[in-house]
Amino acid sequence: MRETPLSTAQASWHIKAALAMVCLLGMALFTSVALTNIAVLGLVLSAPFAWRAFYKTNQTIEPDSSLFLGLVLALCVWDVFTNLLAGFDLTESFKALLHDMRTLGFVAVLWAVFVNPCVARIAFWAFAGSVLLLATFNLLFTSLGYVPQGEYFTTGHMHMSHMSHMYGQALVGLVFVLVQMWLVRPQSSWRVAVPLVLLLASLFLASERRTGWLLFAAGLGVWLLLNAKRLLVGKYKWLLLLAVAGVVVVVATSDVVHRRMVLAAVEFGQYVHMTPQERSAAVLGSVSVRMQYATTAWEAIKQSNWWVGVGSIGFPQAYQAAAAALGVTPQSWSAYNWGNPHNEYLYMLATKGVVGLMLYLAIFAQACRVAWKKTDDVQRIGLVMFVFLFMFSITTNSMMIDMEEGHFTMLILLIFLAPKSLDLIKQK
Repeated sequence: MRETPLSTAQASWHIKAALAMVCLLGMALFTSVALTNIAVLGLVLSAPFAWRAFYKTNQTIEPDSSLFLGLVLALCVWDVFTNLLAGFDLTESFKALLHDMRTLGFVAVLWAVFVNPCVARIAFWAFAGSVLLLATFNLLFTSLGYVPQGEYFTTGHMHMSHMSHMYGQALVGLVFVLVQMWLVRPQSSWRVAVPLVLLLASLFLASERRTGWLLFAAGLGVWLLLNAKRLLVGKYKWLLLLAVAGVVVVVATSDVVHRRMVLAAVEFGQYVHMTPQERSAAVLGSVSVRMQYATTAWEAIKQSNWWVGVGSIGFPQAYQAAAAALGVTPQSWSAYNWGNPHNEYLYMLATKGVVGLMLYLAIFAQACRVAWKKTDDVQRIGLVMFVFLFMFSITTNSMMIDMEEGHFTMLILLIFLAPKSLDLIKQK
């Protein structure tokens, strides 16, 4: 893609408006649904002007990026088709598309806005600053006993309920991007070390989100593989060993990590040994209830058309019928989330069939292909790590149909894929 990046002073009004909106989006993403929606609306309104400038300056979209955007649009079209095939009218189908798939569809709509590297770069730093600030405050308030461990200060005291999602792929993904920056430019080590320590301490000492811990452990292995040629030579291997040892010490001294992981193992064992009747009547924990969600979703899949699914509109009814087939009584139905099985793969398979699931997986595979051809190491490795963390996390959560996580995924894909070079640091 050929770019003609402009400085902020030279930028047209729609770029300046986009800069303001991405700053708002980065700050509101984990705290306010209303402000997040306002920021996205502002970006969408600026998109037509960005596309006009894109073509007016003779910029082009590279073939790999075109395929990525084509897959996104194909999944949106397929979503409408599956609902029409399930017997719902066009109006209902488009409403479902706007509810469930708009965050993914906005990637195509906003592409020309984020082609400008300045917009993408400001969006990243706004998001990173927001995560670091919230994680630091949560660590501080938890350490002082101002909030109970795992409650999050934004929930109990500020009535903003979405900060806990940050401890999944958002905080962990930012950790790997910062480490990649240090690896590319060791001269900035202290500027990377301080936020890294704060983020990791907040993750392991001020959070009860097991997802974040598992993502960090799995992501560390992937990051090491991606950087094996650099890390296995010279001083880096000793610095790496020291860093890993430091993390191990923090984890070893964290009572909350031990307690929460033991609880997960206990819930898993209890669920496996229950009969279907016992499971339907029991009060399940966060681990076992996700296993029950997955079991119910799989039952709904077996009763549907494997190729096209039941459509997103018809999923709650199919899910409820599957629960009834498993012996779940009406009295316990209130414990079920009928619109979200907390597993994106099963949700895609149930609502859009094998074709929809393949399209969904192809989008993220193509995103990694686009990223891998970038010359900016931080941009390339960062996107691959975020995609891995996302694909791992959706085994226990449904991200695209939850607006906070969906907007976060949209923002990351645009930041790391749209500009030719994100250039977060000056590489030597």
